[in-house]
Amino acid sequence: MQAKVEEKKKVQLFRRQGLSYNEILQKVPVAKSSVSAWCREIKLTRKQEERIEIMHRKRSKLAAQKAGRILSKRRREEINKIKNLAKKEIRKLTRYQIKIIGTMIYWAEGAKTNGVEITNSDPELIKFMIQWFNKIFKIPPHRLKAHLNIHADQDEQRAKKYWSEITKIPLSRFGKTYIKPQGTGHKKNILHNGVIKIRYHSEDLRYRIMAWIEKIYSTIKL
Repeated sequence: MQAKVEEKKKVQLFRRQGLSYNEILQKVPVAKSSVSAWCREIKLTRKQEERIEIMHRKRSKLAAQKAGRILSKRRREEINKIKNLAKKEIRKLTRYQIKIIGTMIYWAEGAKTNGVEITNSDPELIKFMIQWFNKIFKIPPHRLKAHLNIHADQDEQRAKKYWSEITKIPLSRFGKTYIKPQGTGHKKNILHNGVIKIRYHSEDLRYRIMAWIEKIYSTIKL
């Protein structure tokens, strides 16, 4: 009984000093309900209340961040599982399948007039199309031409070097760059390496690709 009285005195003393219930529990190992009951009549100063409120906010923020990290980790694991299972659904592509994929990309991103052109900012897509031209049509990178589209404050030479390394198209095969002047529109989601246009001057090849597109469309037409 005496021990209980001593615990109560300690708890009330710490409370008058402005400690929160959680801080008191760290010093006096009793039930939180006991702390609440013993301290119910103790009034804190405004400064003490503000301090505890700040502590509560910090604790809540840390708890939310921890929960977010746990959820993020769990979600990353779920996404990785989905991706790993999805990858198993795709077998090694045949040359014919590569031909179809490239044709579909050209259908979406390629020029329909004035020779053969493919324009995009995605380096992986551009790499694929460079290989497509080479494997399907026997057109090596050094026979292609390239043009860039960048903003005025971007480094043209750096962008050319970047795309030359991606495509293996020699810098000497890069034509005039279109530079968008400053103040001609909003700069949202700036493409740091600009947009590249790959060109091959051949009307006959374009007619051939367009015929493939027509055949694919007629085959899948609902």
